[in-house]
Amino acid sequence: MQCLCDFHIHSTLSGDGKSDLLDQVRACWEAGVRWVCFTEHIDYGTSSGDFLVDFPLYRQKIEAARAAFPGMTIGMGLELGDTQEDRANVIAQADAVPLDYKLLSRHKVGGVDPYDADIFFAHRTRGQAVVDYLDAIYRSVTAFPDYDALSHLGYVFKFVQSPEFPPLRYCDDPDRIDAILRFLIENGKALEVNTSRWRRFGDGMPGRDILARYRELGGELLTLGSDAHATDSAAQGFAAALEQIQGLGFRYLAAFSARERTMLPL
Repeated sequence: MQCLCDFHIHSTLSGDGKSDLLDQVRACWEAGVRWVCFTEHIDYGTSSGDFLVDFPLYRQKIEAARAAFPGMTIGMGLELGDTQEDRANVIAQADAVPLDYKLLSRHKVGGVDPYDADIFFAHRTRGQAVVDYLDAIYRSVTAFPDYDALSHLGYVFKFVQSPEFPPLRYCDDPDRIDAILRFLIENGKALEVNTSRWRRFGDGMPGRDILARYRELGGELLTLGSDAHATDSAAQGFAAALEQIQGLGFRYLAAFSARERTMLPL
């Protein structure tokens, strides 16, 4: 495996995390990852309540992990769950501490997270879900003032358990997807290759066809993220993802430290 960095990973500091931060670092080390950036959740109004971070404890755990694994680069970031209603609170949390990386995500659409699939898809066709989701993503990427990368494009279909709702594809809505990709490219924002569904779908978020279009439009800034919430998902799908993006002609992955971007050759 090449270019072993993970820029989307969670610990028990996130409201849905399952493994301690040090255990996650150890699992990454054993998987060959040498640069990891934690992206603990800031997300308001989830079905489990508000996801906020204890920043003093976060810093303490990051420093302890750096001391335990001096051969690794261990970053402190946040996954910022945006909605228009919550944006001001999310920004205030993100500005409360110095960070290495800000990862923008959009979970709720119309007030509901597709994680709650029975509710989200109760009155939506697949086509309606695509439009609602992509419109929400476009509003987030264009309105959120300060972030480094967009997370898991295609999240809308991550949790639905029905063959009637396959993963997001470029052909579903080329105009809306192009608008999102063009904005990222023109504004120097990275696009994440999220591997958290690779075991299930044999592809990432976004899928290969959307990544190919991103490349065709001139996109070059990719980050790689496992979105692991537990140690058994460390570096999940990385080998296949790296093979895919190299095959599409990408030459680098983007990594961040103190919000400064480094391009790592593949």
